[in-house]
Amino acid sequence: MSSHQEDLEAIRTVVQRTAALLDTEQFSEWISLFDAEGSYELAAYSTEIRRWMTWQLSDRPALKQMLDEVGEHVRDPARRRHVVGMPFVEFTDDATARATTTFSLFRTTPEGTSSLYIVGSYEDQFIKRDGAWRYAFHRVVSDTRVLDAFTHIPV
Repeated sequence: MSSHQEDLEAIRTVVQRTAALLDTEQFSEWISLFDAEGSYELAAYSTEIRRWMTWQLSDRPALKQMLDEVGEHVRDPARRRHVVGMPFVEFTDDATARATTTFSLFRTTPEGTSSLYIVGSYEDQFIKRDGAWRYAFHRVVSDTRVLDAFTHIPV
């Protein structure tokens, strides 16, 4: 396998791993997918005000603190399950890349009722350091603007 193909597969694996780790609430492992200077954004476009809204913007230390405190908050008891499309990856050079990936996220209540929770795309920037691809910027663009049960757990 060529180096370019290996890098492509590595980035696709990071995106798929993102969903799996969030679904199983392995937050410290999810944070490890970020570069030391990486950040996370959850955004949506408002047709009413005709501009982008940022619902959350956090750097890696802020994400870690937020997720370390998850157990201290009242939480949505539903389980979440991501369905993630194939990332479209573009390399900007040997150590940086961009990827766009569509996703949907379902939630299942303790009673067993499942519903679509949020639909959107990941618009990511990656950086390769020490042979590993990590998020420089993980941007979640939500098509959904009304959430049944808000949660502070990342999408």
